[in-house]
Amino acid sequence: MSTTSNRPEWEIELISPNEEGCRFYLDCYKPFRLAALKQDPDAFGSTHEREINFTDADWLGRIKNPLAKTFVAVRTHDKRVLSATSLIGPLSNAEPVSNPSQASAEMRDGGDQPYIHGEASPAPASYQSYQITGVYTMPEARGRGVAKAVAKAAIEQAIDEANQQGKQLALSVVVYSTNHAAISFYESCGFVAGAEGPKFSFNPLKNSSAAELCMYYHRP
Repeated sequence: MSTTSNRPEWEIELISPNEEGCRFYLDCYKPFRLAALKQDPDAFGSTHEREINFTDADWLGRIKNPLAKTFVAVRTHDKRVLSATSLIGPLSNAEPVSNPSQASAEMRDGGDQPYIHGEASPAPASYQSYQITGVYTMPEARGRGVAKAVAKAAIEQAIDEANQQGKQLALSVVVYSTNHAAISFYESCGFVAGAEGPKFSFNPLKNSSAAELCMYYHRP
């Protein structure tokens, strides 16, 4: 794993798909993800019941997906994951999706992107399109700037990759429209709500629909 930022009590890391990173993903990230799904089921598009049955190969398929980069805040003395998000892209479709991790897996395997907001449309050639998954932070680490540091790392990665390709950045996140705390958080990170407003989206993983809001990053 490569360290991108350091703090006295915690640090931000980008999980590498190498052997060390895969071991960390199974030993540290997997327990964090399962605990988060169990503690706050309404915050996720997936379920604890679904992911507790994943094999190691299922988990490693995520970290080895070339379209997904996972950033974590870890406690320095024991590597406990405190917060995480994933940067998905570059995406071939310009429209944000409800489940970007699932969409990137479909793209990797040659399928279509599911759960698209609005009509599917190719990303303009002058843009590099990305989406971040929702930032989740363990309750004991909230209010300490951890979540914002994780989001900043993902945003900066997207900016760097777009700059390297000489393209403009299109970066989005999809949130539940009733989650006002999350909306305020992403606004503080530079995202603004799309003019299209909330849209209902059906999630087959939970067999339910919810109103979702697409938010787009505006560089200062």
